[in-house]
Amino acid sequence: MKKKHPHTYIDPSRCGGCRQCVTICPMNAILAEQRRVWIDPDECAECGVCTRSRICPKQAIHPGQLTWPRTLRALFSNPLAKFKNTQVYGRGTEEMKTNDSQDTYPEGMIGVIIEVGRPVLGTRLSEAERVVKKFAAHGYSITDNNPVKSLIEDPAVGSLKREVLGERVVSCLLEFIVPETAAGHLMTILGELDDEIQTVFNVCLAVRADQEGAARLREVFGADIHSIPNVKVNLGMARGILKNGK
Repeated sequence: MKKKHPHTYIDPSRCGGCRQCVTICPMNAILAEQRRVWIDPDECAECGVCTRSRICPKQAIHPGQLTWPRTLRALFSNPLAKFKNTQVYGRGTEEMKTNDSQDTYPEGMIGVIIEVGRPVLGTRLSEAERVVKKFAAHGYSITDNNPVKSLIEDPAVGSLKREVLGERVVSCLLEFIVPETAAGHLMTILGELDDEIQTVFNVCLAVRADQEGAARLREVFGADIHSIPNVKVNLGMARGILKNGK
């Protein structure tokens, strides 16, 4: 009977030792020593790049039979994986892309997107927990449609289920909604996270434009906020939130 592997692996009986796969791994999880090449299961995020690329001339790279909680690695790292509870591919969140039609961030509210981890550096879900806990401590909960919501064990504290904390992913998107009146408070929270998170993270903020369509980030956060105007404009998608037909 063929051995079942609980993670993506390289079949040593087929591997030719060419090392072509080493350079394409976004997590530096494929290792090589002389002509031996293997995947470090702890560092692998199950993103699927090595198998989808078909870079191996010997077809020695094979997906494993993932079980919980390792399946979370693929869900947060493989763009072809779909979250069951959100029915969204690739990290299971549409972020602020669909706000024009979904009205996720109402007037007077700030949409906060925190991405923990990036290719090569990656992150563990324990780092995502730091963010959720920090916001929970200040009275803010993660949005209901964010896939991390289903991993939370204690909503009051923001702690995740213990068995998922060690899972390694390429990155994890966390979403919150904060009142505009708490903009200064939000910046304090982000400053605290900057001292505590052990990997790279970036923050995107969204506020509703004014009646003339102008961005209001500087109005809400002050002159020091860094903004990129018109990063994404979804033409024609605002019909779902038009008021009085205007």
